[in-house]
Amino acid sequence: PLSVRQKLGLCSCRAQCGVGKADCFIYDAGPVAAAAVVKCFFPAEPDLGPYNNNKEPLKQFCSSTSLRGAGRLVKAPTRHLRAIWAGYLCLMAAALIACVCFIAKDYLQYKTIIQTTIVLNDPTIAIPAVTVCNHYPFSKTAATLWSSGQVLSPTNFSHELRRTAFQLFNSSEFLMAENVLASDTKKVYYQSLEHNDAVNLSFSVPQLFIFCVTGVGPFVEISNWKDCSLLLKRVSLPSYFNCYQVQAPRDIDWLTLVLRVSSAVPNEYEEAFVQDIFEQADGIRLEVHENDTYPEPTLKGIHVEPGKLVEISYKTERWAEVDSPADACMSAEAASQRKIRDLDEEFAYSYEACLRQELGKLALERCGCHYVKYLRSSVPNGSHPYCGDTRIGMRKMLANIDCLNRLNLDSERERLSRSVCLMPCHFHYFDTVASKTVWRATQWQLHWLMQHSRCFRDLDEASKRLEMGGLPPDEERRLREKLEQASVTMKTFFETANITKAASADGGTNGFDESAEEKQQTLDQVMPKDDTNFAYVTIRRQSRNTVQKTEILSLGLSALMSQIGGLSSLFLGLTCAVAVELLELCLLRRYQSNQKRKENQQQLPQQVL
Repeated sequence: PLSVRQKLGLCSCRAQCGVGKADCFIYDAGPVAAAAVVKCFFPAEPDLGPYNNNKEPLKQFCSSTSLRGAGRLVKAPTRHLRAIWAGYLCLMAAALIACVCFIAKDYLQYKTIIQTTIVLNDPTIAIPAVTVCNHYPFSKTAATLWSSGQVLSPTNFSHELRRTAFQLFNSSEFLMAENVLASDTKKVYYQSLEHNDAVNLSFSVPQLFIFCVTGVGPFVEISNWKDCSLLLKRVSLPSYFNCYQVQAPRDIDWLTLVLRVSSAVPNEYEEAFVQDIFEQADGIRLEVHENDTYPEPTLKGIHVEPGKLVEISYKTERWAEVDSPADACMSAEAASQRKIRDLDEEFAYSYEACLRQELGKLALERCGCHYVKYLRSSVPNGSHPYCGDTRIGMRKMLANIDCLNRLNLDSERERLSRSVCLMPCHFHYFDTVASKTVWRATQWQLHWLMQHSRCFRDLDEASKRLEMGGLPPDEERRLREKLEQASVTMKTFFETANITKAASADGGTNGFDESAEEKQQTLDQVMPKDDTNFAYVTIRRQSRNTVQKTEILSLGLSALMSQIGGLSSLFLGLTCAVAVELLELCLLRRYQSNQKRKENQQQLPQQVL
């Protein structure tokens, strides 16, 4: 048993050395009873082999790593050399990090390049749509509507503007009077009409289209406007009133349209549009564009001179854009599900049309009127008229224009282009080249060419219907009469010595029971006597090849990794093995820490003999 002195010494030992951290033993110094020397014996360090020192794993990493220059930190004989190599490593690491940051920044900008290839004999290409507009928008029907008072005439429209401007002028409101006079334009007149009246004033399909010709290889088919196998869609625009989009079948190689061109004739109903003096022209405005998309003839169209043969050859370009965070685009599936609406017509999705549609909705929402510059989501009416409608009062009209000016539509356009309206990832562009010359056609040539197409078409259709059988008696009798008429016409062509005389108005029958007057009217429609009131337009593809333009990232992920790998090798000789070496270093340090912790927890008392 311990004496009191030994117990006190033991307590002092534990107080100094700490319980559980060291073993305490009492040493009696001899005759002096109160003298007790406390000796603390700590457990020995665990034997970790070469990793007993904390720096050993780091030294081994530096001496064995593939990093260029790291081994010299351990093997250099002097401190100065080790400092030089340490500075080299720090400098190269900083340069590598800076270069990698620059490359990563360039990658995140998603810059692109265009890769061009040629797709030979592309079976997917189709002839584009053609939108035609008459520069002079009013047909012969317009004069009747104006004279009867059913529709406001341009002359009366101009009189109303001048009377209002005169009142403002007398009231010393000179700026407002000037703005009223500036409204004497065709576009403002269009907005001041009911939608149906604007349609009725302009050209209908029979008034604009004389005939069409389609070609597939060496085969040609000519038809009048009733028999043309074309899809026509009316587009109402303030500059041209009625335009028509022509969509041809996919399998044809070229398309020819002969259009009737009307010119302005001085009359008492059209004393107006002073402000349009620099926009008045004769002829046709024509645009070649992708099928079923909303046209923009004023911005992208070409002029067709009256009385000329104009050939437009086009080259098809198929674009494929990259959908990236910096420049997002809309997939073909998403674009096919979205429609563009203008008045009572629907069109396929396109980037510009989407922007114009959304801006039109924005103007309607904030100003309460339709902005004629953009697409109209509904037909204008009394509650939501055009912003430039003079019937609502000049002050109200000018207030609407002021509201539109405050909308800041340019910034809204930029916002919409990044969110609601995206460029389609896949679209077609048609690179066109126009040429013109004099057309030498005659009436008799066009007459017989049209008769050939009509007769052979009737013979083919009637024969197939009769072969099917089961037809009502009236239908069967009508088909047999059509077969007989077509046969008579072709026999006339085969047996007549002078086919030019047979094609004239008094040159015999054509097998269709037409009188001389009706026959001459038909010939005049085919080839008008006035050689300046028509336009002959041919749309022809240059070849069956397609120019494929694919947008690709100038710095893709693979190129990014390749450049980073090259820079790492250049600066530090850094390879993927360094990652394994770092993992090895971390595991060794963790092993060393675990061993120390285990030895501290399982230490045993050491006794002094």
